Amino acid sequence: MTHMTPGGDSPVSSRAPVTIGFQSSLDRSRLREAIGVRRQRLAEREADLVAACEKAVAHGAGRHIRLDDRTTWDRAAWNRYIETATRLEPAFMPDMLRLIRDIERLERLAALPAASQASAA
Repeated sequence: MTHMTPGGDSPVSSRAPVTIGFQSSLDRSRLREAIGVRRQRLAEREADLVAACEKAVAHGAGRHIRLDDRTTWDRAAWNRYIETATRLEPAFMPDMLRLIRDIERLERLAALPAASQASAA
């Protein structure tokens, strides 16, 4: 049921139209900045995951194992690394995957032709 105003108009039709501001072109510098921020966050999350896995390798590692040289890692060291990565995946992956999706979405926007280029074609 539509309620009528004293003038006979419905309240919706008597309102001024809502306008949403829209820029004719995307701000490429802001898009690049947003992509850079997300890439940095992703790199930090990846580094945190690797650090946690390497910490597990260091725990119980023999003297012959050097964390900075993975060619010295034995099967037990690699197993600790993989087990830790698997255990931590639920804590790290949702955020990392969201960042990857955000980066891909922003890169698609940045790749769109500018409004002046599109109208010239």
